[in-house]
Amino acid sequence: MNKRKFLYSAFCMMLAITACNNKLELRPETSIDADKAVENESNLILATSGNYSMMNSTFYITTYYHLTESATDNVEATGIFDPGGTREFAAYSFNHSLAMRNPSDVYTEAYKLLRGVNNVINNIPDDANTRLLQLKGENLFLRALAHYTLVNIFGRPYVQDNGNHPGVVIVDKVAAPLDRPAKRNTVKEVYDFMIADLLKAMPLMKAEIGDNAFASRYAAAAMLSSLYLNMDNPAKAVEYANMVINSGLYSLAEGDVYKKYFSTDHSTGDKETIFCMRSLDGTGSGYYYYNQSYTVEKFAAVSKPLLDLLDEGSGDVRKSFYKPLRTADGDEYTFTTKFVQNPVANPTEQVSSPALYRLTLMYLNRAEANARLGKNQEALDDVNLIRKRAGMSGSELYSLSQLHGRSTVLQVVLDERRIEFAFEGGIRRDDLWRNNLPMIRTYGKAGIPGSFITIKPTDKRVVYFLPQDETNGVSNSLEQNP
Repeated sequence: MNKRKFLYSAFCMMLAITACNNKLELRPETSIDADKAVENESNLILATSGNYSMMNSTFYITTYYHLTESATDNVEATGIFDPGGTREFAAYSFNHSLAMRNPSDVYTEAYKLLRGVNNVINNIPDDANTRLLQLKGENLFLRALAHYTLVNIFGRPYVQDNGNHPGVVIVDKVAAPLDRPAKRNTVKEVYDFMIADLLKAMPLMKAEIGDNAFASRYAAAAMLSSLYLNMDNPAKAVEYANMVINSGLYSLAEGDVYKKYFSTDHSTGDKETIFCMRSLDGTGSGYYYYNQSYTVEKFAAVSKPLLDLLDEGSGDVRKSFYKPLRTADGDEYTFTTKFVQNPVANPTEQVSSPALYRLTLMYLNRAEANARLGKNQEALDDVNLIRKRAGMSGSELYSLSQLHGRSTVLQVVLDERRIEFAFEGGIRRDDLWRNNLPMIRTYGKAGIPGSFITIKPTDKRVVYFLPQDETNGVSNSLEQNP
């Protein structure tokens, strides 16, 4: 075992011991003094591992998934499980309030992470050795990812007014919360900052490091492709998608391997995954989507429109990522099993590590970008590649003369993205807002808020309120979202 993996394993063991003592605090500066953490390479490795762990906090990445997935037309609420309106149900119903805890949790954890990554970045000079530059590149990637999760839920979509709406405060140094400026950077400024970080990170990092739970050069390229897609820059989206696709390092999972794709942690021996969040404590982003033991948590069922899309392909193996279950009141719904490694034996503890970037996303990023560029055949070629991998052939594939009821190639691509990435970190939400499309729910149960609603991409509810203590009128308070 190399030095880095040994220290990471030691850090994970330290987290487990601390958790058992009910003192878990995923901030590297609490276990290593913030000044001493940068004295030598070993401490920089340990601090970086702490930063990865902070990203994987239940209050961060899991909560971010809930906020972005619950707000889509892939989800149907089975009941009102959050009557106080502070967590998942408020996101589903679009009944946002200043009392919502989930946005505040993501906000707080993201800025904790930014403090941690800046502690590493700002203490590794640009002329350091290659091992330290790798660490710097990884932390630059994490810094971009942290800013993205923030701007994606607190800032309006980039395509609205070319990113000139308020975004979030950019943090590029170690600073206490009150040291942040009182003015929010624009969405465009945040995107420009993320792109600059990723471009700087790429040459510092190895092409691959043997563990998908650590960032690599191509993880940065994958994120750049998605950022440029959101910015309505399809040529750049294609460029960085091609960089990953043509690297030769990744391949699509096929056959039984694909059927079992979501039952693994994706970190090693997985050629489809570009970057994943390793699950450390047995909890993860699928917890509220699928849970056999705790009936009350069966909140986010699969919507009928999504099931109808899946049923269009008779041989679509992606149907195996879903399972019908009954709720406490006897109603039957379908739930995803994407994030549960072994749902039959132990559904509450064996949660897989979500893949934030995987090769399929690069193909379908390229497909959407090419559809926008008018390169319709190229777009359909990528869609058909993914459909063939899912077990379809012949008339179930698309051609320029047969779009199966879709009016445009872009609609073909968006439907395929919806099927492929359902419940995977708000991709459907981004697809709708980026393409100026409404979120339409033509389904639901009487009496459940969020049923039978339409949310336009310009609606004020497509973003969440900043935490109250950031906007309450005290010194350095920020402008609140309307």
